[in-house]
Amino acid sequence: MLCIAICDDHMEELQALSSLLNKYKTERSIPIRVCSFQNGFSLLDAIAQGEHFDITLLDIIMPGENGIDIARIIRKNNTPMEIIFLTSSPEYAVSSYTVKAQNYLLKPISKDTLFLALDDCLASVKQHEDNGFIIHSGPNQYTRILFSRFVYGEAMGKSVVLHLSDQSTVSFVMTFTELLLLLNGQPGLIQPHRSYVVNMQFMEHVSKTEICLMGGAKIPLSRKNYNEVSKQFMNFAFSREFEKGG
Repeated sequence: MLCIAICDDHMEELQALSSLLNKYKTERSIPIRVCSFQNGFSLLDAIAQGEHFDITLLDIIMPGENGIDIARIIRKNNTPMEIIFLTSSPEYAVSSYTVKAQNYLLKPISKDTLFLALDDCLASVKQHEDNGFIIHSGPNQYTRILFSRFVYGEAMGKSVVLHLSDQSTVSFVMTFTELLLLLNGQPGLIQPHRSYVVNMQFMEHVSKTEICLMGGAKIPLSRKNYNEVSKQFMNFAFSREFEKGG
């Protein structure tokens, strides 16, 4: 089931968007659950309480924190979600790219425009679906890790620690080489340092000495790997933008 959040401070906009989403559900034959919020803080509270949304339709101009600020909080917390901004003004278009928005739609929202944006989001959601990998995390205990939640892994002594998108960690006894073999074939991975492997999906930028990730984590980058890591990251980012553009 596709879970979609709508966040807009005007009730008539919420009702109009809900109606369009019902039409989308019918025409695309996709099961959809829709949750509506009249401010960004209510949306953030729902996410903090465990609600998961594949797509959020987020109004930009709202009282209090605007939609861009709410999106920054969502990205800072590494919450996986496709975001479509809705606004009556084109002045926020550049800012929308800083929070990796899937699309930016000007009001009034037409059926065709919204449906095309939702189709793009749906393609991205399906692309990110995965079965993950299973690790032996303790005596008679096995844990499945979804690749879409895997941010980075690091070697720590005789153990490996996996850092996940909800800021939790999983530690288990395994060599770093064994972890790399386990992850072999997964797209979007990069090894910036002999003790780290990183999912480029969560990278924000690269400097000469470190990689900065969404959520604030910093991964050491050896100088000899800087050029290759930068090249791979740029190619990865470009390929994603190309896929979005069709």
